[in-house]
Amino acid sequence: MASQIQSAQKWKFDVFFNFRQQDLDKSFVADLHKRLNDIGINVFKPDVNSEWGEQISTEILEAIEESRIAVTIFSKDYTSSPRCLEELTKIMECVDNKGQEFFFVFYKVKPSDGLSPLGTFEEDIKGFDLEKVQRWKDALRKAADMAGLKDYFSGAELSH
Repeated sequence: MASQIQSAQKWKFDVFFNFRQQDLDKSFVADLHKRLNDIGINVFKPDVNSEWGEQISTEILEAIEESRIAVTIFSKDYTSSPRCLEELTKIMECVDNKGQEFFFVFYKVKPSDGLSPLGTFEEDIKGFDLEKVQRWKDALRKAADMAGLKDYFSGAELSH
């Protein structure tokens, strides 16, 4: 089914990156973006100066929908960004409804470290609408399942 959806879908971008800029080395995404562009892969590149607040823009939502592949870069404090979690939620929606492919990278964290991308998730989500938080949890679980880490996001952090 996904291959049928993909063949009928016209993608504006090959790749969309979902990441928390503050956790990454200054040039990590820029270098990756350049290398992919150099070999002809069209990567959506947001205006870092205006797009890295906590709100997700219409431009970002559209870029997610128009990207054939989404790559999430999980880092130590990934879940402290509501914007990242909203993007991930939209990505998982596109995986289900548009046949988008999903890949992930662990950046300076390993599942076995106990420094999971959920790090301080329960602290990070305090004060947010419960429905929104549940969507974030569902997206994180789906991403973990797709990555073969079924129990990775199913600990106490997500039980509330």
